[in-house]
Amino acid sequence: MKSFSYLYAAVLFFVFLLLPTTIAAQARADRPSAQDITPEAEKIRILEDQIAELKRRLDELTALIKSPVETAGVGGSPTPAVESPGDTKTAETVPAAQQKPELGVNVGSARLTPYGSVYFNAFTNSGGTNNADVPLFATPAGRGGTGASLRQTRFGVRLEGARAGNANLSAVLEADFFGGFPSVGIGENFGVVRLRLANVKLAWERTSLTLGQDWSVFAPASPTSLAAAAIPQMAAAGNNWARLPQIKAETKLGKFVTIQAAVAAPQSGDSATNAAFFLQPNSGSASRVPYFQGRVSIADSNVLDTKKPGSIAISGHYGRSRVFTGASGVKNDSDSVGIALDWNLPLHDRLILTGEAFTGRNLAGFQAGIFQGLNAEFAYRNGSTLVPGGVRAIGTRGGWAQLGFTPNAFRDRLTIYGSLGLDDPRNEDLVTFVPRDVRTRNFAAAVEAIYKFSPQFSAGIEFRRFQTDWTLSRRQNSNHVNLAAVYSF
Repeated sequence: MKSFSYLYAAVLFFVFLLLPTTIAAQARADRPSAQDITPEAEKIRILEDQIAELKRRLDELTALIKSPVETAGVGGSPTPAVESPGDTKTAETVPAAQQKPELGVNVGSARLTPYGSVYFNAFTNSGGTNNADVPLFATPAGRGGTGASLRQTRFGVRLEGARAGNANLSAVLEADFFGGFPSVGIGENFGVVRLRLANVKLAWERTSLTLGQDWSVFAPASPTSLAAAAIPQMAAAGNNWARLPQIKAETKLGKFVTIQAAVAAPQSGDSATNAAFFLQPNSGSASRVPYFQGRVSIADSNVLDTKKPGSIAISGHYGRSRVFTGASGVKNDSDSVGIALDWNLPLHDRLILTGEAFTGRNLAGFQAGIFQGLNAEFAYRNGSTLVPGGVRAIGTRGGWAQLGFTPNAFRDRLTIYGSLGLDDPRNEDLVTFVPRDVRTRNFAAAVEAIYKFSPQFSAGIEFRRFQTDWTLSRRQNSNHVNLAAVYSF
């Protein structure tokens, strides 16, 4: 800044030193003859020329001074905490006085940028659920309660701008506090850090390669919710999801079509829960077969002339589980397969429909089958008699849909969402030789209102109802109300 101040002073001195000489020369060149103008008029003419020249020079200096200051203040625009159907067309511009330079530091030729979202959630449940703050289904045991949590808060860093040969090199590392609780009496307020994303991406003009933990290629869509951020809304109620270590390739064919393929670590959803430190193979890992996934999507930036992007895609998944049973360790292999259709369709510039439908079997790694993948005690019926049938992959089907509406009011800051979800496993696959209380159907419905106070801060309230059917306990109901606020940076 000192060197710039010296430069500024030198430029001013130089301008004002040369200004009278320049003005006088121009005045002599442009001066009319004595026959055409009086001495008084000539003086006025010279004075006007001097004022005009001075104004022009000052304008040039002002532009010179502003240029480096404005360049230093340019940063990425803040990402909205919640994207609503009205954002693209009617998003408000933050006044320049409120804009701040983007956080981050230069690391060599790259830019390291921190980001995050602070989530506050106050909640109450009318009945028992598998998890109080982000419930997935209603349970016959347990009772309702009231509480508050910040463990859905997330933070991360992005590295962008580096090069690897002809490819743009970027990386992301993201975590939250949804990794469990320490074994202390007030541990519910000490959420353990959980890894969400950690990957490196090489991107060329139309193709990219991602290595690390990222969102699953299979069934990647999720509903919008401030109440369910650490675990997506409608998980175990029609919304398959996972973040897996993987090698993922993506390429664009023309303007509208994108193809993705991935080889991922097998996550069968049955890892040993008592393995606090040492990793032991789950049934997917024991099969020694990785997960294979693919997805084809068609997208457009202006669907139905709404000036909003939309897409429709189909994705598939294949894997395998291996379970050893009996004293002799009999090997039982069961395939893990799934196919899903997901969509994001603007029906109007203020109305958007998103959702997903799927069918498959042994999908507990994606929390499908109401988090049930294998039936190790399967029995089939022979008349009125149950006959042990070994290990059985649990087939399931379901999906979810969400409608988002931004009314033409409140400066397009309010968006209302309505969601439905269903996961319906095959009852025949849930039969056990010894009767057990297992989940046979899970239906969830939700309505949420989100108000965007600014691009960084949003608040909302959500009501969600669960109806979960059990083989022995029958139907269990629970209502969940969640008051949420999130600040993103």
